[in-house]
Amino acid sequence: MTTEIYSCKEGQSLKQGKLDYNASITTKDEAASDALRRCQRDPTLKKIAYYKVSPDGEFRVFYSYTNPNCKPAGTGGAGGPAKPKPVVKKTPPPKLGLFGKLKKALGL
Repeated sequence: MTTEIYSCKEGQSLKQGKLDYNASITTKDEAASDALRRCQRDPTLKKIAYYKVSPDGEFRVFYSYTNPNCKPAGTGGAGGPAKPKPVVKKTPPPKLGLFGKLKKALGL
């Protein structure tokens, strides 16, 4: 018996998502721990479904997980809004010394 694992992101149907195969996941507990691990590794995943596929081609869902902490893709990498760039203050020009004041007065 093989397990098909469909994982999709926000706005995708399961069939549009990524498909993985795994023969070692056979119980709901194994599927639950695998789903949590996948969501920690990729926080943009919204839903993961586990299907048991028999050798004759029949299949059924035995576990489904929806990520409550889903971070939409393309929002600054960390999932939140992109941080604005810090404002850099310009430093004032240095004060003119005696020779600088004389040059300025003479227009040089």
